[in-house]
Amino acid sequence: MNIKYFSIPKLDATGKIKTLFTTTQDAAWNFEDEKSRENYLALGEQLGLPLENMVKSKQRHTAVVKNVTRQNGGDGILRPLDENAPYDGLITNEKNLLLCTVEADCVPVYFYDPVKEVIAMVHSGWKGTVQKISEVAIKKMHEEFGCKPENMMVAIGPHICKDCYEVGQDVFEEFAQSFDESEMQKIFSRKNEEKYLLNLQQAVKLTVIKNGVLENNFFSTNICTYHSQIEGHSLCSYRRTKSPNQRMLTAIMMYTVHP
Repeated sequence: MNIKYFSIPKLDATGKIKTLFTTTQDAAWNFEDEKSRENYLALGEQLGLPLENMVKSKQRHTAVVKNVTRQNGGDGILRPLDENAPYDGLITNEKNLLLCTVEADCVPVYFYDPVKEVIAMVHSGWKGTVQKISEVAIKKMHEEFGCKPENMMVAIGPHICKDCYEVGQDVFEEFAQSFDESEMQKIFSRKNEEKYLLNLQQAVKLTVIKNGVLENNFFSTNICTYHSQIEGHSLCSYRRTKSPNQRMLTAIMMYTVHP
């Protein structure tokens, strides 16, 4: 059994990083799903990694980012995570430790500092984007490891695009609490009297650039989970399928030996 996945070319091209995101072919990645162990084992075989070298976030649309080490290996994969201590982002400076999040329209954000050799993986839904979880990740990378934003590479994986993501006035007002008027004009466009179209990619980009990431170090796959296909493969989209269980695994790892 092979897991079908794609990568973020700009990050993998550094020769130090492995990134991935999966398709609807393999969509069981939460601990509670009985097929998830089988999927992680198959992925581990492809990457040459035991499950003890993988760690998954406990996502609740928070702005919490956790520094993880080898001691956290297997969290959310070999054993359940603490329901009372959720976190939607992971950071590490350890090599051969795969940081994993899951999405089904939300934005996966990959971070890499090649100078300090630190990575982060963040799940940024609209709530996390309002709370600026990417800013939290940048600041935590600086506080924990001395990373400078201008050295960071930041990439956005597949997510629901601005043409497909329709939201109401309530979401618009939440964003208006965190972004100024000029930013709001870039993030939202009005669809009709009741609905807006939300550009999550633009919101994340504005956040990381404002926090010191250089524009030429920001990348996106520009792939929409709702309407795009890659080589004939669909991506997990809650808005498209309404499936409560299908998820796309998104992950990043620094390696000592190329997998």
